[in-house]
Amino acid sequence: MVYPPSASMETRIGNRSPIVPASVSRDIRSKLPLERLPMMPQVLVRLLDLCHRDNVNFSDIAVVIHRDAAMTAKVIAVASSASQYGRSRPTNLDQCLTMLGMSTIKTIVINESVLQVFRRFTMDRDFDLRQFWGHSLRCALLARELATIMDYANKEEAYLGGLMHDVGQLAILAADANAYFPLLHTYGDNDELCQREQETFDLTHAEIGAWLVEKWEFDSFLSDAVLYHHDPAERVVAAHKLVRIIFLANRLSACTTAPGQAEIDLAGLCGASGVDLQLLLAKVEQELAKLAEQMGIELAETPPADAVNSESSKNANGVASNALAARVRDVILVENVLGDTLIDDGLEASLQAISQSARVLFGVHPAICFLPQSEDPARFVAHPVGSRWAKASQLEFILGRSGAEVARAIDQGVLLLAPGVRPQNLLDEQLLRLIGGTGLVLVPLRSQQVCHGVLVAGFESALQAEAFLEQSPCFEHFGRMAGDLLHKTRALPASDGSSQANPAVDALRSHVRRVVHEIGNPLSIIQNYLSTLETKYTEGDGGGYELGIVKEEISRVAKILQTVLQEPGASQSETGAIKLNQLIQDLVALCSASGLVAGSVEIQTDLFADPPALWSDVDRLKQLLLNLLKNAMEAVSAGGAEGANIVRVSTAPWGSSKEPSHIEIRIEDSGPGIPSHILDHLYQPVLSTKGQGHLGVGLAVVGELVRDLHGLINCQSNERGTRFQLLLPLGKR
Repeated sequence: MVYPPSASMETRIGNRSPIVPASVSRDIRSKLPLERLPMMPQVLVRLLDLCHRDNVNFSDIAVVIHRDAAMTAKVIAVASSASQYGRSRPTNLDQCLTMLGMSTIKTIVINESVLQVFRRFTMDRDFDLRQFWGHSLRCALLARELATIMDYANKEEAYLGGLMHDVGQLAILAADANAYFPLLHTYGDNDELCQREQETFDLTHAEIGAWLVEKWEFDSFLSDAVLYHHDPAERVVAAHKLVRIIFLANRLSACTTAPGQAEIDLAGLCGASGVDLQLLLAKVEQELAKLAEQMGIELAETPPADAVNSESSKNANGVASNALAARVRDVILVENVLGDTLIDDGLEASLQAISQSARVLFGVHPAICFLPQSEDPARFVAHPVGSRWAKASQLEFILGRSGAEVARAIDQGVLLLAPGVRPQNLLDEQLLRLIGGTGLVLVPLRSQQVCHGVLVAGFESALQAEAFLEQSPCFEHFGRMAGDLLHKTRALPASDGSSQANPAVDALRSHVRRVVHEIGNPLSIIQNYLSTLETKYTEGDGGGYELGIVKEEISRVAKILQTVLQEPGASQSETGAIKLNQLIQDLVALCSASGLVAGSVEIQTDLFADPPALWSDVDRLKQLLLNLLKNAMEAVSAGGAEGANIVRVSTAPWGSSKEPSHIEIRIEDSGPGIPSHILDHLYQPVLSTKGQGHLGVGLAVVGELVRDLHGLINCQSNERGTRFQLLLPLGKR
């Protein structure tokens, strides 16, 4: 466990006494969670260009994010926060991007870009980040190459470790740039820098970086790799392989001349003996130069310390200009975050969009939204925005009768329940105890002089409360935009009578009910005949196994049809123990026997002999796997790579070898790959390219089912084939 940087860490890195008073070191530690890491302007420009394209490719955005340590850290932090809201915790950057989706990623990019412009963390203030960018990316590329050489299975984890190993430098730069920038540009990334950091701040960038990475709760040694990358070589050579890879990559990335015997010996100690280091460094340098050219970045040498001119950037435009810039920033941020939210997806989706936007904009943890009731607008009932706070749905207040701060916010605007002050009203105290944290921020969501809700969010420190006072105009503007979104969403026709009836929608519902009823009649007849046929088969006659599968599938069709008649979100998950290998074998047999598999298609299985216990909804899991198998078989039937028509299904435990957190299911095919215009919107309904009988909603259904099962899914596709990686959480939920 890596704890927040503190004076107790002196025992780990030495007994040097800090030069600055303890109050100063405590001050910088308290600032670390609040500050945004500075990012390369060229990276932000490229991301902004991509985000404003109508035909943006998700993979293009992911490639650029992979090249910047600060943007990578932001994406992982937001995704890890989102995992508290009923989602499985992501374990790498690709899964974070998949979990957040295109809309949230665009929000993050726009948000960070605008904030960086107005914070003046740009080249014109002489905070030149090119050297940091070049070093971190060089180290990442080296780490990935070393992972291959040292036979480390997770090469992308090694790349991430190399990219993030110095992220603590960005954190200190964000917290106290004037004090740190001269140190960084005088000493570079070496052991003397760590000593100066310890003397000045009572901590080092390695400790801070490890602390930030630890907060993501990845099931790996990534935080250790960051923490120990400046330790003595004799300590590191016996460490975990990932720690050795990042340590060696950092040392090699600092080579300004051809590697000598010292580097060769160090590589041997770390487990990379016999490697041509000069050839390796030349390969990485060539790739780095290519990436820099693509991003429009001119790699820089270390500038002299006296090039820093921090005073020239202070009060550059005066107090009035700064106030105007802050107001413009607020408008741009909020309107870009909430302006493109679709109202057609319903109230629940709108509330999730509002809470996700609040997390990105303000760093708070939205938990509850009090909503007025259509039959009694003065009565506000709590609506949890995450399963963690489900019991809050029993809370409510009456406007005009309640003295709670959450009710007063409707008339008075954004209010804070300050840290260290016990609320006088019982409802406020219940909210604080339920949500946790240090204090609460209460944001009224108003539109057209009507309050459509009150968002309740928690925060973690007194310094955040002070920052919120400065952000009050931004909170108010956010409340107006979110209120307008709720107003439009709740004005849509709904089946619960909360809005005006829509004859066309009612007619459609009635038609759907009749169709489902009529389909149910022949299904019942088929099920009865199957039961009769089963009784006619003896054990020696054969065919009983196949009949059993058909009967199960008919029953599953009937259940799916019944969900059509339910309101969205009303269906209940039936969770139980699943024999995963048997389920997959049954589905493969079903596909083979039903004619779904063409004669030229071969289905191969590689199933883990003794998979961990999986508790899940068997019907939803069947539906999910069958969709993926059907897509894979149709893909290879359309023409496999080099004439091969193979679909491969494999399973394995995933996570810690001692206690895996997920079960991994991979479905791979040798087909021609998924078209790029579909990859951009992979889990959304699209116009099918497969011809008659295909509606183009298969992968959209897959996305919904993965969310229902609290899982994660990742897709990689090119002209040689497609691989879907599905991660399902283990244990009884």
